[in-house]
Amino acid sequence: MPPSSAISLTQVFWGIGILLTTITYANAVTRKLREQNTQLRKEVERGKAEQDKLTKEVVAERERSAKLEEEKLAETMFWSRVDRLAREELSKREQALRQKDAELVAQREQIRDLQNNLRRTRSLRQAPPSAGAPAPNGHPIFPESTVVAPPDVRSTIAAFDEVILHMVRTLNLEISEVATQVTNSFHVVEAPEPDRAALAFERAREAMGPVMAELLESIQHQDDPILIDIALKTDMVGFAAEIVSAWDFQHQSKSVFTEVYKQMLRSEPHLVAGQWRSYAQKYSKQRLYNGRDLASGFSLQLAERIADLLTVAGASTTTEAIIVAYSPHLETITRTALELQRIIGEEVISCDYEVLVVHFDEIFDAEQMEDIYGGEVPMAGPPGMVPRVLSTADLGLRRVEKVPGSAEGEVAATMLLKPKVVLDTIVYELGLVEDEEPSPLVEETAT
Repeated sequence: MPPSSAISLTQVFWGIGILLTTITYANAVTRKLREQNTQLRKEVERGKAEQDKLTKEVVAERERSAKLEEEKLAETMFWSRVDRLAREELSKREQALRQKDAELVAQREQIRDLQNNLRRTRSLRQAPPSAGAPAPNGHPIFPESTVVAPPDVRSTIAAFDEVILHMVRTLNLEISEVATQVTNSFHVVEAPEPDRAALAFERAREAMGPVMAELLESIQHQDDPILIDIALKTDMVGFAAEIVSAWDFQHQSKSVFTEVYKQMLRSEPHLVAGQWRSYAQKYSKQRLYNGRDLASGFSLQLAERIADLLTVAGASTTTEAIIVAYSPHLETITRTALELQRIIGEEVISCDYEVLVVHFDEIFDAEQMEDIYGGEVPMAGPPGMVPRVLSTADLGLRRVEKVPGSAEGEVAATMLLKPKVVLDTIVYELGLVEDEEPSPLVEETAT
């Protein structure tokens, strides 16, 4: 074979080899491209799925944001309404307080006018008609069968009725106003001082009784402080009644004076017994206090009791803070009570006046007392429950006179103002106990 033919054949073989190599390489590249294409397709699908997922999350987040915005808007509108209602209620309370202030001013002016009229018309200090001979000490002694109050005595009693009744109503109004103001400013603290709270509880228990103290300590008052208002009235009414009913503000002497006076009423006309009572109270207080003003001391005691009550209920306050905030009202309460004590004890001699406080756990008697809630609350509680008194919210007043000609000291009582009471059914109305549970008063009485 010629050399040129050999070269041509070699070139052919090389060409075939190159072609085969090219084809093999091309197949490998194609296979690689297919694998990459498959991988890319999978990546695209995963990316699309991730995108769909993210899109859904974005949509959900937008919906959640829109919902939150709606909720915030609704909440804003709600609190706006609450704020408006609170402002309206505050305005109503301020208007009611202003009205009470105006009523108090009118009551005080009327009392002053009545007292002036009473001073002009009073004749009991003068010598009575000649129905009986004067005793050596200058005080008349009447035979029991001839003691008949003359017309001027009846007119004086009527004048006393009007003066004393207005003073009791003014006292009740002052107590109610202080209770309202203190209740409106009541706030619960997170961590009250244990020692102070324990001491306050013992004093409140002694002042108001165990049931009221337990209720104050055991329930939450921030949302509905009605029990605070009730407890404040109970405490202040009881405190004022103690002052008005005292002989000389010495506890140890009250029973002695009272028994002597009762014994005297059995044997002597009311005018004679009343004259002795007048002198006994007047000169006993002069001996003990020598004309010292007692109002500031009693106001301080009242502030201490209010501070104890609020501490038991969960507030943080002091006697000094109560004095600073409510001193004028507290002094009005104590001065009115002291003046009532003086008039009833020293000026009135032809009859007796008694301020009335209904005792805890007494059965409600509509003839002798008045439900402060007008009969609405007694509907609460289990069927057949007999309403009992939880506390007294307003002082009552009655006049007591010895029956003329009575040999045993028989007396007749005239109700001038019924005391207002809070019934134990309030605990059901407030949801403090269930209807099937016994009243706390019943449990306390049983123990």
